[in-house]
Amino acid sequence: MDLFVYGTLMVPEVMSAVSGYDGPGRPATLHGFRRRRVAGESYPAIVPCADESVAGTLYRAVEAAQCRRLDAFEGEMYRRQGVTVSLPHGPCEAEAYVFRHGCLPLLSDEPWSLERFTATHLEAFMSDYEGFLALR
Repeated sequence: MDLFVYGTLMVPEVMSAVSGYDGPGRPATLHGFRRRRVAGESYPAIVPCADESVAGTLYRAVEAAQCRRLDAFEGEMYRRQGVTVSLPHGPCEAEAYVFRHGCLPLLSDEPWSLERFTATHLEAFMSDYEGFLALR
């Protein structure tokens, strides 16, 4: 399965720690969604939004066991669903973790930045984020 990621999993060390996937990622864009920070957290979520796009990373050939670990890590607030992402050579079918409708009140209006996350939150995220507990 190909997986489009748009937040903390764009960091290769996070993707590897969560799933064991060590392959390269490719830049990709998901149209028709917007990315915002989850209120009070250092990570984002995406929700449908016709006039916005989300830049992210596409990981190719993610194995079933790796997907199960990713599902556990993402938890109940997200559901994995099929999406079409844009690559430089054309569209690609993939899956992405989309924020569940019932969780929308938890989404802030604050945009999320990979650069800000890696500079100010990555270390604490790797040591403290509760999603890692679900992998034990």
